[in-house]
Amino acid sequence: MRTVKKNKQPSLSLVWKTILAVGFATALASGAIVLFGQFSLNQNYQQERSRVHRFYRQAFQGILEGIKNDRVDIGWLIPAFIDDKTAPQNALEVINHFIDNNWFKIEVESDIESAFLFSSDEKLIGSWGNTPYQGQFSEWLDYVITHESPFDNILCEERCVHFHATPFLHHGSFIGVFIFGIDLADTVLKMRDLTGSGISILTLPHEFTNPKKELLSIQPWQANIVALTDSERNIGLLNAFSRQYPDGIPDHPKIFKFEKRTYEIIPFPFNGNNNTVLLIIEDISRGLDEIKKATALYAINGLLSLLLSGGVLLLLLIGPTQKLKRLIVLLPLIAKKQYDLVAKLLLHSKKHSFFKDEIDVLESASHQLISTLKQLDDEVNLRTQRLSEQALELQIEKNFIDNILNSAQVIIMTVDSVGRIKSVNLYAQHLLQYTEAELLNTDFVEFIPTEEHRGMIESSITQLPDKHNNTFQYECPIYSADGAQLYISWFLSPLVLKELGIDADPEVLIVGLDLTDRRKSEKQLTWLAEHDPLTGLYNRRKFEKEFEHAINMAIRYHHSSALIFFDVDQFKYVNDSSGHQVGDELLVKVAEKLRSFTRDTDVIARFGGDEFIVMAPEISQQAAEDLVQKICTGMTSVSITDNNQQHRVSVSAGLLIFPEPNCSAQDLLATADVAMYKAKESGRGGWRLANSEDIHRSEIKTKVNWKAKIEQALNDRQFKLFYQPIMHIRDKTISHYECLLRMIGSNGEIIPPGMFIEVAEQTGLIFQLDMCVVELAFVKQVELIEQGIDIRLSINLSGETLSNVDAFSKIDKLLRSYGLDAHKFIFEVTETQAVTNLQSAHEFINNINSIGGSFALDDFGVGFSSMSYLRQLPVEYLKIDGSFVKNINSSLDDQLFVNAINSVGQGMGLKTIAEFVENDAIFEKLGALGVDYAQGYGIGKPMPFLEFHKNDDVGY
Repeated sequence: MRTVKKNKQPSLSLVWKTILAVGFATALASGAIVLFGQFSLNQNYQQERSRVHRFYRQAFQGILEGIKNDRVDIGWLIPAFIDDKTAPQNALEVINHFIDNNWFKIEVESDIESAFLFSSDEKLIGSWGNTPYQGQFSEWLDYVITHESPFDNILCEERCVHFHATPFLHHGSFIGVFIFGIDLADTVLKMRDLTGSGISILTLPHEFTNPKKELLSIQPWQANIVALTDSERNIGLLNAFSRQYPDGIPDHPKIFKFEKRTYEIIPFPFNGNNNTVLLIIEDISRGLDEIKKATALYAINGLLSLLLSGGVLLLLLIGPTQKLKRLIVLLPLIAKKQYDLVAKLLLHSKKHSFFKDEIDVLESASHQLISTLKQLDDEVNLRTQRLSEQALELQIEKNFIDNILNSAQVIIMTVDSVGRIKSVNLYAQHLLQYTEAELLNTDFVEFIPTEEHRGMIESSITQLPDKHNNTFQYECPIYSADGAQLYISWFLSPLVLKELGIDADPEVLIVGLDLTDRRKSEKQLTWLAEHDPLTGLYNRRKFEKEFEHAINMAIRYHHSSALIFFDVDQFKYVNDSSGHQVGDELLVKVAEKLRSFTRDTDVIARFGGDEFIVMAPEISQQAAEDLVQKICTGMTSVSITDNNQQHRVSVSAGLLIFPEPNCSAQDLLATADVAMYKAKESGRGGWRLANSEDIHRSEIKTKVNWKAKIEQALNDRQFKLFYQPIMHIRDKTISHYECLLRMIGSNGEIIPPGMFIEVAEQTGLIFQLDMCVVELAFVKQVELIEQGIDIRLSINLSGETLSNVDAFSKIDKLLRSYGLDAHKFIFEVTETQAVTNLQSAHEFINNINSIGGSFALDDFGVGFSSMSYLRQLPVEYLKIDGSFVKNINSSLDDQLFVNAINSVGQGMGLKTIAEFVENDAIFEKLGALGVDYAQGYGIGKPMPFLEFHKNDDVGY
């Protein structure tokens, strides 16, 4: 046979030709997508920057407008303090004198930092604050005097100040101009917080520029830097920027590269002052980098598309040519009985075509061969599997039991009849800190520390095997290997193995439950129930128990003892000026100092707040006097410093020698309290010995008696509410009533609150009275709702309730239990109580508001009367104290005060209520002044029923 030799020609398979053609088309499409994507990203970025510029401009204008609108304009108050009889030529001097006397208060309680008073002929009458007058207001004065209308402008030297000029009249005649300025320093901070970028204010020098200090300047622009954030970085950036644009401050945004970063400088001129510009220095490197990354991502996606399309074509075309090769490779696997693998590979290589070919016939024959061989092997494997399953079940049961024993968080062990440990679980080893080898064959009772406990355990182990159904339980401490004491509850049960068909000696199962943490918690709870958690001293409850015992011992053994009651002078000032945390630290130091003065046998306690008490048993009067003097003198060495303010301690104390005939513990405590207050009245830092007259004073007896009456009335529910209507002045309707508490005496008489409220406050019962009033009001509101009457009830709360951490949760819980909405109630607290407990009051009022309730500030005007407090207390109603209302028709001063308070309240969005409205004349006058509501005997007296809604009180 002749062999023909074929020459190899260069060739390219169809597979690779197809891949190259599709790849070229894909590359062209991907390139077009990259170019279009880059164009779209640039367009979107420019639109986004335009939106940001508009937002910054609106924010800047909004901040300036907000500063203008938020200022406290005192111009409206000036005419109110000029007597109508004052001549126009004297009015300016009256105003000048008034502002001189009140400038400090105006400067503190408002944002005004400079003020100027001019006559109608532009003569400067007076100036106040930090800005000198250098003629810079001449044009403004001309405008205000000519047009008799306000004028606003901004001046920048060392800082930028917003000035507002306003005219005012007297007897209808224009008499002068008042100009005041507000520092715009906050503008930079607000813009920085809003934009997150650097902020600078630049100003060009003008004729009035005369700064007291040398300002940073940008030389190419000849501009001064009034304010600049992050100055170390931004001063270099601005200098570099000015050198690139030396013609002047740009009037539109510029992009600038500095230190490998890209920045956009955005200028905004101040309204009314073209010489001053605010610059926003925004780092836009990240946004530009994101565009670059997105463009690169488009390119990568195009490349991946090219590779993916080529790979898919390669898989589709090469697959059929490889099928036959795979069938040949599978033959050795059949010989090795890897039938599942062969079947799986044949299944993946099966050709799904309409016409079968030789490869498909070969695959079919291979499947039949595999099926026959696999059936034979399965019959052999089935028997082996059944044996393996039985062995596995036994192993699983064993592992399950072992896991239970080792994972259970209890001690589990077995001991023989003489108490030797035969088995032990992992938890026991972990808890006792012994290894299994150290525990096995050890006598169990060796771990029991006392002979008494050992005897009980040994006896039970010996007897239990004979008592098949009994279980012995015993609690005792043991010690672990590291010396830690553990308190364990032991449960011992007999294990009679012969009954289970096991030929072995009887054993005892011991299960131990670790009670160590629970015992520690019980001790901790006991400690907390008897101690003050802040100072670690006894609390009032524990002290009173110890005091009763000491009185009985003193009477029984005829010895004298002493009681020292003292508090920290002016402690409230420390809390108000430095905060409760500093106050708490001071109390801890006082407690530590007190421990150093007293004997181990003395009982010391924190009685509440800043009050402490010492009981010294078996002590003479002279020794007791030495001790109280030592306390008063020694406490002066206690001090605490907060923000360079040092608070030194002084205490006032009352000393009482007991026992005293016919005096209870409460009598003696009240007497020591009175002695302490007498010492405080005589001068702080001293002490006073309670004498026989103090002990038997009627006011002590009265205080104790009233305390008992209040407690009895609370237990017997002998309190009821009276209701006083509050009338809407404009339409003379009644929308709510104030709830007033009354006590029902033993003979059914009605006792007014003045008889018992002060005692309740002094004895710590006021919070319980507040909760009683709240619940009575809630019960009444349920009745009103059932009768279809829509009325709100006003409830008075004490300062104690404002400070009580549980007050809000209790009120909220009562609302839910009665199914009531909080908007049906107005809660009242006096102005003095709210300001005294300002932080607690703010939090409590916010909580009430959050569930829909309202709050009223009572007796406003007699306490602190400050607008700054009103801004911090989110109340809805302002009750004008009756002392300003009852003489409003005869006192011009009272009219001015009521008018001012009403204007301030309504200006802050509050509704005003006037108290002590006794007659129609007062009612009409209040209506003329614009007060919203009236309350007093002229409207209605407190009654046990709702006077204007009597149908709902048929039961009275």
